[in-house]
Amino acid sequence: MPKADKIEVAIRPASEADREKVLADAYLSDLIYDALLERGEASKFADIAQEINNPNISSTVVYGALEQDVKSEEPRRIRRFIFVERLWNLSSRYMDVTRSLERNLLDIIRLAGRPLSTAQIATELSVIYNRPSETYFSLLQKMLANEQLYFKGKGSAYGLAEWLPLVDGENLEEVTLDNKIKVETVNRLLPLSTKVGWSSASYSESSYKIVGALKGVPVPHRLLGVLAWAAMGEKYDPRAHLLACLSDSRLTWLSVENGKGRWITRETVERLERHLADRVVTAVEEVEEVPAPTPVAPLIIEVAPEPTEGEPEPAVALEVPEPIIEEEKLLGVSEADLASLASIVSERGVPIESSELLALQYEVMSGYPSFKSDLAILEAKLKSDSRFSYIGAGRFREADTLPPFVYDLPEFLGFPDLQFVSMDGEIMDEEIEDEGFAGSLRQDIFLPLAQDAGDDEGRYTGAPIEGEALTLVVKAHHKEIGTFPLCQVPDGFFPADAPVVEVTLREEDGTTHELIVNNERRLAFNLFSLYEKIEADSGGCFLLQPTLRPYEFRVEVLEETDPQVYLSPERYAELLSAREQVEESGEVATFDIVCELLEEHAKGVDFVQLLTEVNVVRRVTRRKLASILSNYFCFVQKAGTGQWRFDTKKRDMGTDRTKRKYLKR
Repeated sequence: MPKADKIEVAIRPASEADREKVLADAYLSDLIYDALLERGEASKFADIAQEINNPNISSTVVYGALEQDVKSEEPRRIRRFIFVERLWNLSSRYMDVTRSLERNLLDIIRLAGRPLSTAQIATELSVIYNRPSETYFSLLQKMLANEQLYFKGKGSAYGLAEWLPLVDGENLEEVTLDNKIKVETVNRLLPLSTKVGWSSASYSESSYKIVGALKGVPVPHRLLGVLAWAAMGEKYDPRAHLLACLSDSRLTWLSVENGKGRWITRETVERLERHLADRVVTAVEEVEEVPAPTPVAPLIIEVAPEPTEGEPEPAVALEVPEPIIEEEKLLGVSEADLASLASIVSERGVPIESSELLALQYEVMSGYPSFKSDLAILEAKLKSDSRFSYIGAGRFREADTLPPFVYDLPEFLGFPDLQFVSMDGEIMDEEIEDEGFAGSLRQDIFLPLAQDAGDDEGRYTGAPIEGEALTLVVKAHHKEIGTFPLCQVPDGFFPADAPVVEVTLREEDGTTHELIVNNERRLAFNLFSLYEKIEADSGGCFLLQPTLRPYEFRVEVLEETDPQVYLSPERYAELLSAREQVEESGEVATFDIVCELLEEHAKGVDFVQLLTEVNVVRRVTRRKLASILSNYFCFVQKAGTGQWRFDTKKRDMGTDRTKRKYLKR
């Protein structure tokens, strides 16, 4: 097997997108290799995907990577995988048995691209030579002791000495050249390297700082070794350096075809996994519908007779039978299949798409003629089975695994049913019909910011959204308990094909927030982690934008606040104090709360602003507040402004008797 003759800092493809793809392919190749190594036998691509068991690594992506590897025509590329008898396997398991054992041993580790345990090596040798693995244990002890070829890793693991930096040179230039690193690359990184504090106790920490500073560019371990040697001199230990990095969960070893390892950070891994997850969506091919077979009339072929003497015979008509058209077989989903699928869903622990389950169980993928019909049959079966819970957009999870509180409105968001009687014996806070509302209230009550969970129209009533981005405003009571009402969200923005759906909000840096959206209660749960990034107690904003996946959205916390819902920290503290006083008293009518709040706004406030403040003190519906404003003489809306004011002189005048006909009975 050919050995590498050079190391590059990074192969830079033509564009950032190309580089991301190359890195993602290398990372995925390692995952597939480890999965096949763990399984120990030739496998279906679906079984390999299950062994990887990563929500971002679908069976479709695994299949694509395997095909790409075996069909690659790149010069000098060493194929890691092989397709034999409809199964995928490691190419190292088909090495030439006439070669020396030492050469095959080297290539087993080289193709794995990472240290392997003696048990793993013995198992691989047993597959190649068709002998029991126990045959090789004593032999491996002698062979792996050769420090010119191997180094001992953690436990019983061994790697190749060729992965370790060479530090026998007399100066930096010699060491750099010995490791086949470009001198200009080392010089460019030396200023950064001098700041990371190299020492025998900080190998992995210093390496992580350098790799992280390069923002996703994979860094060869030999390059890190040269930088460490430049700082530490004779104290530098190449083996200890590599072992320290291999033990650091923040660093991921990315093997390459020539066996020389590179490092990327865990943050880069997460980005690559997102790239691989997106690859499924962007690579889905449109499946052409196969038309139903139409009846074909018997075909009559005129056959000329053999020439004879005398009277010619008439042509003979031969009838060709109607062609036999095989009917497409419908997907059969057995009880054993459902049990296997239930096990897959349970082990995954997170929502999984039905298309992925179809590929894992039946190896049917997008692009197959029967894909759409098979998918419809499978989804129907899963929806009717109590072991599965459909959570929208073609995804399932294990039944009864969502928190029970997401199925009902939280008590905290409820509206108390209170009755108050004035000193004159008049019932207060009565609600009237919409027709009796004063000023602009008939329109104001339909504003999305006026509506709330448990007090909305059951549909979006706001203006159409321009473009795809949606700006949402957080109210104080929702921020307290990590919820958000759907009254601000246009119909169909979130998946609506299930009563309760799960969606993912993803920030630019990759941070995700998993939401549970109850379409029946019109309320989203589990926004605590997002709300931690919003400073305002009330009125903070965030932006949502759809992605190619119907259940995933880009999210961005905005610095701006909404003027109608925003409450300064001082004002919010005042309102919370008022809430405590009202709760302690227990006899304060909502009318009195409105009077006190409006009295503090001499210039007036609009309906949404007032509703925001009142709801901090006491939960009240928009129609209840609109009724109070319309019913009492002391509340006046200045024409053309939408601002409500309080006239203290009219507080004792009571209610407008002309509104009595609108009272709700």
